[in-house]
Amino acid sequence: MGIFSGLEERAAPGPADDFWYEPISRYDDEDVTPMSALGQSPVWAAVNLISGTLGSLPLVLYKEIPDGGKERDRANRLYDMLRWQPNSFQTAVEFVEMGQGHLCLRGNFFCRLETNRLGELTAIVPLHPDKIQLKLGSGNTIRYHYKETSGKERVFSSEEILHVKGLSSDGLIGYSPITVGAGTVALSAASEKYGSRFFHNSATPSGILSHPGKLKPEARSNIKRSWKQAHGAGKQHSVALLEEGLAWTALSVSPDEAQFIETRRYQGEEVARLFGVPPHLIQMLDRSTFNNVTEQNRSFATNCIRPWATRWEQAIRKSILERFALDGTFVEFELDNLLRPDTRARAEANQILLQNGALSINEWRTKENMNPLEEEAGRVHWMPLNIQSVSRAEEGNDEEPPTDAMRQKVLASGLQVRKDARPAEIRSLANRIKIAEATKPLILDTAERMVKREIKAVKRLMSKELTGGPFSTVERGTDGLNTALTDYYFGEFKEIYMMMMLPVIRTYAQQIYTQAALEIGYPTDFTDELEEFIEKYTAVGANRYAKRNRQGLQQIISVTPFEEVLNALEIELAKWEEKRAAQVARQQTTQTNSAISKYAYVAGGIIALRWVTSGSDTCPWCKRLSGKKVGTQQVFVEAGQAVETDNDKKLTPSINIGHPPLHSGCDCFISPST
Repeated sequence: MGIFSGLEERAAPGPADDFWYEPISRYDDEDVTPMSALGQSPVWAAVNLISGTLGSLPLVLYKEIPDGGKERDRANRLYDMLRWQPNSFQTAVEFVEMGQGHLCLRGNFFCRLETNRLGELTAIVPLHPDKIQLKLGSGNTIRYHYKETSGKERVFSSEEILHVKGLSSDGLIGYSPITVGAGTVALSAASEKYGSRFFHNSATPSGILSHPGKLKPEARSNIKRSWKQAHGAGKQHSVALLEEGLAWTALSVSPDEAQFIETRRYQGEEVARLFGVPPHLIQMLDRSTFNNVTEQNRSFATNCIRPWATRWEQAIRKSILERFALDGTFVEFELDNLLRPDTRARAEANQILLQNGALSINEWRTKENMNPLEEEAGRVHWMPLNIQSVSRAEEGNDEEPPTDAMRQKVLASGLQVRKDARPAEIRSLANRIKIAEATKPLILDTAERMVKREIKAVKRLMSKELTGGPFSTVERGTDGLNTALTDYYFGEFKEIYMMMMLPVIRTYAQQIYTQAALEIGYPTDFTDELEEFIEKYTAVGANRYAKRNRQGLQQIISVTPFEEVLNALEIELAKWEEKRAAQVARQQTTQTNSAISKYAYVAGGIIALRWVTSGSDTCPWCKRLSGKKVGTQQVFVEAGQAVETDNDKKLTPSINIGHPPLHSGCDCFISPST
């Protein structure tokens, strides 16, 4: 018997007819029903995937606000019903998941809208589609006849029912994928049944046992029984001992049987196609690669989940929001997390939105599942200064002398501004201060998470290389730890640094570049060359950070007796946990500000830079540098050159200082100079 035998097609009733749902195909006198279809693993996987995905997405009630935006309507009782519990026995996840399961298997989802004496909605109770019959009355009125478990029939009007339907030919009853794809499901069942027969107890003979003579029936039965006992089910690969001239002849598998596995694979793909699900999401990974999997995931969200979500949203609007006169409200599934791109693409998109005023910092943080900043800067929408109205442009932008108000605004920020400073320079400095203040918490948050991962990794290496375990006393020496620290800092750590810091630095750099370019009248476009510079700049920072921390730990190891090394490193890491993130944030805020400003100045043809101090309690070394001018190709302080103060205190940097910071905690700036 072939795998296609036993399949019998049967016409389905018309979707607008009065009918109880019934099987639409048969196989070996077995009905193809939604439940039997679920017995096929590809069908179960597809239905479970779609239902589980949609069920996991919050269904939120919003109200419209006058400016065209929206906000969650938490004061409305329907908000809690849709978001948390629609009825007394289901959570919102269970409700949506079950409803979508009905839609995938039967094409329809029905709910009864329960109300109290005041006509207020109190519960949304699901009804099983198999027990509902639609009847179309005069005036195109629809009645829903529901047969209860007790056998009693209840009739509901359309106002009492929430009906979400799939693709429909008449607008009344939705088609089910099981209905449309009955042949696919039946064939999958047929191939599975054939495979069960094929493999059950090794039913297909793999060879023939022959004897040179003629055997009596009794002898034939004895040989057959003995062979089955020795090599039957569970013993197929045991060693065979042939006696009395017996010979074994292997049989090849027929082409039909050899094609069975390919048929099963093909049917799995057909089921995936039937439900609009990428094959890899139902564990069919034969042709999956990293690139096409990413695109297929996006396609699943866009082309499968979103259309179903829209059907739900519009059905709820029609049956609930309009009936209960909830004007100015609407429901939406939160699809952002499902549709969100990869980390880099998402960071770049958010960066553009943030830079152009479409997002505030807090709105960005909310999208990335981070707590909002308490500072006012987190709620501000930043706009590029080169964007202005047409009327403003027509007025011209001749610069006026800096006003006292402008000077006082900058001075209030702590900057020491020279009297002949141009208005654009004053505005640029003031804006760079604001940007730094707004971005520093973002950098601090990133640094805190990065340092925590770093400390955890170092402790893991300490435990492994020094003791063999947190409570072991076995001495293993420090050579292994030194090597492990080098491998970690210049391998895994640098990758983590780039992954975590680059998106934040890129966003910060774009804003600083805009302000610095405006100051000198240079185009503010963010070029590929600038992007490359930022990546190289961040990579240099990662390398410098990794080198400093590795050397610091290895220095402790080299000067500490072995029995005290573990404790000494623990003390050092405790200091890191307390202060390191704040140090990184302060250093990165100042350094990125100056590095990007210098990039803009050099690109704009500026040939000299000036050191600008910040803050009322400026350190004596920075005061000594205040106002100093150097060429853009020169440095303010050479490596090894001491910066002296009036009280003979010296600060000698170990690297060339081409721009601030001069030291840890430095808050100075640079500006263009003639």
